Amino acid sequence: MLILLTSADINVVRLLDERIIAAADTVDVRSGVAWIEVSDCRDYLRQLVEHIEDGDSVRVAMADLNAGAAELVSESMLSVTLADVAISLEQEDMANSKIDYEVRYQPIVRLGSRSIVGYEALIRAHLGDETLTAEELISRATKGGWLPELDTTCRRHAIQGVGSWLGAGLLFLNIMAPDGSFDLAAARATIRHAEDIGIEPDQIVFEAAERNRYVDIDLAAAQLNKLRNAGVRIALDDVGDGYSTLRVATSFKPDVLKLSGDLVASLPSSEATAIIKAVVGLAHQTGAWVVAEGIENEAQAATLAQLDVDWGQGLLFGGPAVLPAD
Repeated sequence: MLILLTSADINVVRLLDERIIAAADTVDVRSGVAWIEVSDCRDYLRQLVEHIEDGDSVRVAMADLNAGAAELVSESMLSVTLADVAISLEQEDMANSKIDYEVRYQPIVRLGSRSIVGYEALIRAHLGDETLTAEELISRATKGGWLPELDTTCRRHAIQGVGSWLGAGLLFLNIMAPDGSFDLAAARATIRHAEDIGIEPDQIVFEAAERNRYVDIDLAAAQLNKLRNAGVRIALDDVGDGYSTLRVATSFKPDVLKLSGDLVASLPSSEATAIIKAVVGLAHQTGAWVVAEGIENEAQAATLAQLDVDWGQGLLFGGPAVLPAD
């Protein structure tokens, strides 16, 4: 197999010369450019992906070893970026690998009585001997171009894992916006799946992360409102993490605002206290509940209760755990 590598970035060219071209079997100069002969095309491309950080700066073309000059020119015109190659390889890896998903459920409690309000479903995965956190999964899915599929898969497994322990409680499920907007069809499929096993729509809380970079806030808000009209509740996650909370919160009109664990960890600083007071005031004016994430000790719980935060989540009340499915 012959591979053509081109780049307008001289620094990338030097890197190709020093690390990549030197590892090729032979270099064949035809049609005015250097074609690299490699015995294992996919392995070689993986080396490229590993060594070149800016995949958009390199273009790749491939041709048969016995291709003539005209065919080489034609293939050169059909080159793709190394970033596209990386996505293709990642998708191929995931398609050929069996991922075992594991859902853990973390309780959310009322700060006053400590009674359980509901549970947040948190995904983990095992790929061979490797254990992947939710963040690692999202990173791989984003790089590989299968984030929408991961979003749907996580919710499906979360629903399937629910047991009688949920009772009439709330089930918090993350909903992503991979391209800056929400997939309403996939979200509605989640609602139907939940109803099939006896979970009412008003028990479902879709968590939308504040950190998402929404293409159009008004469009995203309209999409969430359509889901709310289907009976579910909407939560805004990671509030207070330094993004435009007010703009997102006032547009989404969430039923639940979740204070970030980093903000809770900053207590009792005056800055954290002021932010929490502002969020609580905004939420309670609209009839929304406030959840504080990452509560690890009684001092934090007491301070949050004094600030009129409604619910709490964190190791103080129980970490994410695998619970029995009925």
